[in-house]
This record gives sequence, C-alpha cells and structure tokens, in this order.
Amino acid sequence: MKRSPVFALFSRVTVLLTITAHFTSAQKIKITTFDFPNGIATTPTDITPAGEIIGYYGDPKVLAIRGFLRDPSGALTSLAVPNSTYTIPTGVNPSGHIVGYYQNAGFLQLGFLSDPAGRITTLNVSGARNVYPEGINPKGQVIGRWVDAGQLSHSFLRNPDGTIIPFDVGSVGYPGSAGVAIDSQGQSTGFYDDTGAGESGFLRQPDGTITTFDVPGATNTAPVAIDARGQILGYYTDANGEHHGFLWQEDGTIATFDVPEATHTWPVAINSRGQIAGYYADANSALHGFLREADGNIKTFDVPNSTATLPAAMNATGEITGVFLDANGNQHGFLTEKF
Repeated sequence: MKRSPVFALFSRVTVLLTITAHFTSAQKIKITTFDFPNGIATTPTDITPAGEIIGYYGDPKVLAIRGFLRDPSGALTSLAVPNSTYTIPTGVNPSGHIVGYYQNAGFLQLGFLSDPAGRITTLNVSGARNVYPEGINPKGQVIGRWVDAGQLSHSFLRNPDGTIIPFDVGSVGYPGSAGVAIDSQGQSTGFYDDTGAGESGFLRQPDGTITTFDVPGATNTAPVAIDARGQILGYYTDANGEHHGFLWQEDGTIATFDVPEATHTWPVAINSRGQIAGYYADANSALHGFLREADGNIKTFDVPNSTATLPAAMNATGEITGVFLDANGNQHGFLTEKF
C-alpha cells in the first residue's frame, strides 16, 4: 500500500475532477518515535494491519544496511539475508511474509522473500542484473521490477508457487517499466516510460490485460498504491514542476487533490477505509505529514520537534509510519496512533 518508483492498449478516457479539500490545522495525535538499537537512519517502509513495521537501518559497526521488523509491542528484530552487504525490506503482507532486495558477496542484487519463520527464498528473473520486489499481497503474490544488462527496466509478477511472469508495458524503450503495488485481487499498478519523455501509469489485471493512463496535462503520472476496489493512488507533475495527488478509477475518472497551501503534495498510501496518507511541502519547503479522509477532509501532523516528517506507509486501521529528521538532521522512525 505505497509507492515505489509502470503498455498494450492505450486507455486515455479520463475525466479530470478536482476535489475540494476541507482543511484542518495541524493535528494533535500521539506519535511514538523509535530507532534500531545502536543503528543509524532508521527507515520504516511498510506496516501490517496488526501494526508490525518493516524497514531498514544502518549498522555502523560493519558498515552495512540491515532490515528490521518491529512488532506491536515495540520490540525490534534485525533482518538480514545471510552473507549480504545490504538488505532492504520493501513490503509485508498481513501474514508476515516480507519481500525486498539484497546484495550478495558477488555484488549481485537479488530479491528475497522471508516467511514468518524467518526462512528466506531468493527471487530472481532470468537475464536480470538487478531485481527490486516492491509489494506483496495477502495471497503472497509479489510485484516488482528488474533491470537487464542494458539498464532497461521491466516489470514482474511472482505467484505463490514460485512462477515468475516478466512483463512490459508499451513498447520496450528506455527507461522501461516498474511494477510498484498489488492488491488483494491480484490487480497491480506501476508506471512506465518508453521514450524518456515522462512517466505514465498502468493497471494490470490478473489475466494480463493492461490499461494505461495519464493525468491530463501532466508531465509525469506516477502511481504509488492500489486498493482492493482497484482505485489507484499516485502523484503527478504539472508543467511548472509541482506535484499533486490523484486517485484513478477503473472507469477512467481521475480526481486530483492537494493539501491546501502546499507547494507540493506527495501521497504514499491508501487503505480500505479510503484514507490517504502522504507528505507535503509548505511555502518554506519544509515537509509535513498529512492524512486525507474519504470525505476529503485533510489533517496535517508533525513529529514534535522535527524538521521534516515523511510518512511511508499506512495500515487498515489508520496507523501511519515513516521517518522524521531531528534538529541535527538525523533520521528516525515514527508511528502514529490510529486516525
């Protein structure tokens, strides 16, 4: 339920609607901050409905990046693929299966899948130089991208039985495509760029049918998440280089939104209640968190005494996790209570 940086029939039947947002000033809400013990730059990346958080941190003793799992009680456990130089978890499903990528001793970057018992399976795609799993749904299907020897990016879907389906969107051009999110029904989304001129979004159905779309007038359209109803959340860039949020429906309707008075708006997650989390930049370029309710009401929040608050993921109950910067520029993790 978040972005990571996705060709056949072009479906550009889009009706642009602008949502009028009701604005609430900065929300006072309980926020818990955390760091991996003796680690640096704790970075949450995803959260389960039960409140388990995955992410990564720097280990200064061995100059490596390790993954972590934080349980609802606050206990933190390190997660690292054996003999890896870095391990980056990117997605987790409700049953605790974790996906991500790592670099092995031969400096080859591969994907991994870790089950709740800690057993690790390597994920690879034939012909890949680098593999980036991005998300995993409740069924255990994995979406992601892989990069070939020519630095062209392609998408892939991995099924629970281990079969991997590579796919491209549009013509196979530079820089290519990237699958970034998958819902409980097996619908996936991402973005693609086969000309180098700008990204467009896509929706891939379980049968392989692909629909592509753009926000009208946008120079880039970048999906970040998809919910069980097939709604695709993302952000787009306008002709002035400013970023705005959008919500795409399967009928081609696109609704756009912004945090009031923001210079840029970046949504990152949507849950089953229709809540949207993300961050925005104010007139001074400072970054703050926001939650948009299904009715359009927007609440903003900051980690106390932070200089920047950047949500990364949200679960079905409205808990939001992400990173914040302190006055010294150091990075830490945070978790909000349920909105």
